[in-house]
Amino acid sequence: MSWLTLSCRLAPDSSELHEVTLMKLLYLYDPEACGRIHFYNFTIRNKEDTLFSTVMWPISNPIASKFRSAMRVWLCLHITWLVLSIVNVTHGKRPCGFYAIIVPFTLTGLAMLGADVVFTAMFIQDVAETDTEISILDYMNQGGKNLQWIIKVYPWQMMQDLGHSTLEDTTWIALLFAFASSRGIVQWIINFWLVKDNYFVGLTNYRKLQKESSRRQAGRK
Repeated sequence: MSWLTLSCRLAPDSSELHEVTLMKLLYLYDPEACGRIHFYNFTIRNKEDTLFSTVMWPISNPIASKFRSAMRVWLCLHITWLVLSIVNVTHGKRPCGFYAIIVPFTLTGLAMLGADVVFTAMFIQDVAETDTEISILDYMNQGGKNLQWIIKVYPWQMMQDLGHSTLEDTTWIALLFAFASSRGIVQWIINFWLVKDNYFVGLTNYRKLQKESSRRQAGRK
């Protein structure tokens, strides 16, 4: 997901499901970072009647930009954690391994877990702003400068008259990303126990090495 997002491989496609396109526009595709805009067909229907239809396109997207920054942080932490875990397996039981490897590994793991919690909270906060399609577009159009559309008269009053009950619920998008940020909670708990257990195992080995070193020094005397 990180590589696909940062390399702009998740561009909206007219042939895919409408909900997938909306999700990509909200989080996964930043037109400024990727250097290309994509058009979105926005249509309001009341049963079988089309009340309003236009083509919209984001010229900038602060939500997707923030998501890309979060992906970079997440990716850097996980790569660092992976490298330190490999080094820990090969050098963790050396005398200098506790402070040189295990402590940085633990701190990186805790930072990674903390970042997951922060990102999950960010997506949960977005639920209130992304409960319908029009809410998502309004959220993206912060300050009225991020979206453009062909028909300049935007149907705010029409949307208020229709009410949320006639619109499709899209809160699942933010909830899905919140769920994925913590990797389904279960994976987060597993990673927490890995970080905790590795630290205490490393601390035990370090104390054992310290005792052995003290014995050898006492024997020499």
